[in-house]
Amino acid sequence: MRKSIQSILGSATVALVIAGCGGGSAEPSKTPDNAPASSTPPSAMDAGTTMLTPPATPAPVSASSNDMASTERMPSDSSATPPTDEQILTIVHVANQGEIEQAKLAQSKAKDPRVKKLAAMMQKDHSAADGKDLSIVKRNHLDLSPSKTSTDLESGANDNTQMLKGASGADFDKSYVDTQVKEHQEVLDAIDQKLVPNAKNSELRTYLAEVRTKVAMHLEHAKDLQAELAK
Repeated sequence: MRKSIQSILGSATVALVIAGCGGGSAEPSKTPDNAPASSTPPSAMDAGTTMLTPPATPAPVSASSNDMASTERMPSDSSATPPTDEQILTIVHVANQGEIEQAKLAQSKAKDPRVKKLAAMMQKDHSAADGKDLSIVKRNHLDLSPSKTSTDLESGANDNTQMLKGASGADFDKSYVDTQVKEHQEVLDAIDQKLVPNAKNSELRTYLAEVRTKVAMHLEHAKDLQAELAK
């Protein structure tokens, strides 16, 4: 019995000695899954990282030669050229002449006495205004000079006069009054926007102020009669 125990103890001792000397085929140690990562970060080269250069800011795009060429081909606005004193006097003269001719026509063709009365006032006032216009031209040794504005006013007045010649009765009365509203508004706008701001001669500026007063008064009379005829 004692011999058996000694034998067992001897075998165990031999096994421990062998294990302590590294004997046997042991498996390589493994890093636990929850082991902390190394505190030293990998370098950019070790991680295979490529450093990218930020894109350059694009240069501003200039207008193409075609766009510049098309801009150069655009016609200039000749109407923006300020009118001279001679052109201003011509514009007013043309407007007066158109109103005088239509007023004479209305006094012979109108049926409504109110229309005849309006036409008589138009002929009287515009005839007086035209006489002053031509006196300024003569006194200041000027010449009447046409412009786009005077040409447009003259063409429009001629068209309206031809239209009125073809009308009769109540249609003529209404058409004449409507024409006076339209034409006097156009002349008033021209005086305010083109003539007064550009007139140089002091006598001409005084004359334009007088003409504007008359034109504004005519416009109100014509509008009032237009409203009455529409009832």
